[in-house]
Amino acid sequence: MKTIIKLLIVIAIINAAARVGLAAAKYYQLKDQSQQLVTFGGNASPGELQNHILEQATALQVPLVFEDITVTRDGLKTTAQATYTQPVEVFPNYKYPIPFSFTVEGMYLGQGANLGGGNPLRNR
Repeated sequence: MKTIIKLLIVIAIINAAARVGLAAAKYYQLKDQSQQLVTFGGNASPGELQNHILEQATALQVPLVFEDITVTRDGLKTTAQATYTQPVEVFPNYKYPIPFSFTVEGMYLGQGANLGGGNPLRNR
């Protein structure tokens, strides 16, 4: 009987760790995708970037809403911030709310970003 109880406890711990790990993996995927958006989305408006981040969150099944995403642009630098709380079922019928938050910054150096004009590699 003790062995069964110990086994059930171990299974519950592994289940909780796996579910928290999946939530963390989705967080890092969203953060990475948002980093790519602000780095390579220099031609997109901050509102468009917010919509793209929200689309990615929806695809990853992350409970992020539009109001919890802030995108600002200062010259060539774009910053995106997002905050959300994801309830994770760590034990059957018990959900633990885990807060997630990230800030990513990107400097757009694409077409039109070269303030000196021309191709800098050709001017050498």
